[in-house]
Amino acid sequence: MEVLHTAYILKADINFEDADLEDTEKRNTYAQKTPTSTLPFLETPNENIAESNSIEYFLINKYNPELLGKTNFEKAKINQWIQFCSCEIKKCLQEIIFPIFNWREVNKELAGRADKNLDKYLSTLEKELNHGNKYLLGKKITLADIVLFRYLRFFMMLHMVEERRNKFPKLSKWFTNIMNSPEAVEAYGRTVLCKRQIKPQNIKIDRAQKIENYKKICKIKKEENPLDLLPPSSFDLNEFRKKMTMSKGGNKDKIVDKFWKEFDPKGYSLWFMEYQNLESEGKKLFRMNNSKNFFLERIDEDFKNYAFGVHGVYGNEGDYKVRGVWLWRGNEIPKEIKDNEYYEYMTIRKLKHEDNNDRALVKDFWTQLQKGDKVDGRALAEFSYY
Repeated sequence: MEVLHTAYILKADINFEDADLEDTEKRNTYAQKTPTSTLPFLETPNENIAESNSIEYFLINKYNPELLGKTNFEKAKINQWIQFCSCEIKKCLQEIIFPIFNWREVNKELAGRADKNLDKYLSTLEKELNHGNKYLLGKKITLADIVLFRYLRFFMMLHMVEERRNKFPKLSKWFTNIMNSPEAVEAYGRTVLCKRQIKPQNIKIDRAQKIENYKKICKIKKEENPLDLLPPSSFDLNEFRKKMTMSKGGNKDKIVDKFWKEFDPKGYSLWFMEYQNLESEGKKLFRMNNSKNFFLERIDEDFKNYAFGVHGVYGNEGDYKVRGVWLWRGNEIPKEIKDNEYYEYMTIRKLKHEDNNDRALVKDFWTQLQKGDKVDGRALAEFSYY
């Protein structure tokens, strides 16, 4: 997305193609075209260029070299901040953000150290922006700003709540200025600032400890979660979730058919959700998949004791929608959904369990799970269980 951001700022005359990283055959085909066997890459009249930074340098030199600085001093300063990102801030990203997406194992000691270092690095940037500059080098954006924005975006969305962001007012103003720019919105879509810090799950924990922790969570929830104060329900959500996530093919149809006989409309309710695209969104699969994942990451993991959902990206290139059909405890929208930073950008409609059209919608979303399957008139591109 950083390359997209740079290209939109440059108004570069290039075409973008979504590689669809989940398609191994397609990915390997693309990889053969690049000297490093990695994505992204840029096709040029000479030969193909790989790696984001290299592509950006090529495009900037072609369309607007000033983004790399006018003088040798400016060029060195821009490179300084790019190196600062890749050498210092990246370490914090790896220890704090990567575990949230299970890209790295959780290490609390290293994460704690990285968090302290992050404050130090952000203070350095705050001091730099105290010179009154709108951007790192003055009144005009450079590649240093583009790279820094990419590195800080995950922290601003998943880790740094408002109180912490307020410790760095100049940096926060710099970030929101870029975040709301047409080029950033076009490249990244919505950047939704963090209200609640997202913490990674400890994937090293053994099964016995998981069970023990779950028992503790249940005890706490009975005291704290208002959903536990609802009258008991005959419907077994955990058993239903297990069957749905573990079954294959036509078995899901049978499970959903049986679901209607067991469904308790007083204790549970069904909902359709759709993310409200910005005008610039819905064009690229990877961007919409990011929107889907960011929404799901912001829902408390413990809510799985009360909900089940299939949430995915549906449509084709240029016209994607993030949608889902959910089942949850109670008959109102729960706090866990309302507290999600993406809630205000979601259209949410309660489904009628006795309505045949709504029943068909539920069945489509929960059983049509092969890429390309038609769901409510749109082809499935990606999906996740909640």
